[in-house]
Amino acid sequence: MVDRLSPAALASLLAGQSPFALIDVREPGEYNTTHISDSSLIPRRHLELQMSTAVPVQNALVVLCDDDGRRANLAAATLERMGYTNVAVLDGGINRWATQGSPTEWGSNVISKEFGEKMEAVHHVPEIEATELHERIARGDKLVILDTRTPEEYQRFCIPGGRSVPGGELALRITDITKDLDKDTTVIVNCAGRTRSIIGTRVLQRMGFTNVYGLKNGTSGWVLAGYALETGADRLGLPAPSPEGLAAAEAYADRLASEDASATWICLPCRRCWASETEPRPTSSMSAHSRSMSRGTSPAFGGSPADRWCSAPTTCWWSSTARSSLPATKKPGPLSLRPGIASLASRKSTWCKAARRPGPPPAWR
Repeated sequence: MVDRLSPAALASLLAGQSPFALIDVREPGEYNTTHISDSSLIPRRHLELQMSTAVPVQNALVVLCDDDGRRANLAAATLERMGYTNVAVLDGGINRWATQGSPTEWGSNVISKEFGEKMEAVHHVPEIEATELHERIARGDKLVILDTRTPEEYQRFCIPGGRSVPGGELALRITDITKDLDKDTTVIVNCAGRTRSIIGTRVLQRMGFTNVYGLKNGTSGWVLAGYALETGADRLGLPAPSPEGLAAAEAYADRLASEDASATWICLPCRRCWASETEPRPTSSMSAHSRSMSRGTSPAFGGSPADRWCSAPTTCWWSSTARSSLPATKKPGPLSLRPGIASLASRKSTWCKAARRPGPPPAWR
């Protein structure tokens, strides 16, 4: 029997600490127009395809919402047939939620965009306008342009001369990329808009790079400034990280764990084990968007199907503020994987005992 959840009850869940999934089953256009903050979009027609990935634990509380409750009721029946045992529907849908004065938001990827904007404002992440970058390229200035989107996005179009370095691999790759460059070479980080470039630039800023800028508004800003993009670029190859590159990335991860005091490192085998458990564990896990992940082979990389593959490993290092870390699980606890360094797992089988900080995994809520 599907429970009906009042707007007040849902507001209490959102304000509390219990993990649950809030799924909006409308279409993307409707969702982008207005939705409940922290809800995850899975259109009703995609439930059978996406739910087992978004909510792998079938006895977790799943709250479904739409505009008036009708589609959510149909979606609830689908989830029950799929084996989900704790399904509720927002009574009256978002219409009643909003009518009673509860807040909504509009747009897509709002949580990650908010995170990026706060990071840019708080840490004064340096940016460069498309017009200035175009002038520097025309002058022949010493530049290296790093596109932090997925390889597939990069190949569709990119800033002329840019090379593909997915954002989750920046900390791992930057030492090898820059070691043979002149000291006065400027590093430019771009994405399609601004969020991933802000986060990537902040990563390099925290690693100690001073001559680094994020391209304001990314490829979109480049086009709006009247410049042409390059299509079909093939600068995708990245050699295996050198020992120096691995050491620098490890040192950076250790320093962030110490400075931020918000992450507990676990090994990949532990993460796989936790993913197979039958109860929802309150974890916050952000995984680097590597080439294999972008091609849909992320489980082999050691991640959980519940992880949101992204190009922003910094949210892993600020896990206590990463509201979007698990796409459908609310209020995760501060637990993260060592970011973006998958190759280390194969040679550090003792991470369970040696690298977990500050103690055992957090207790079940």
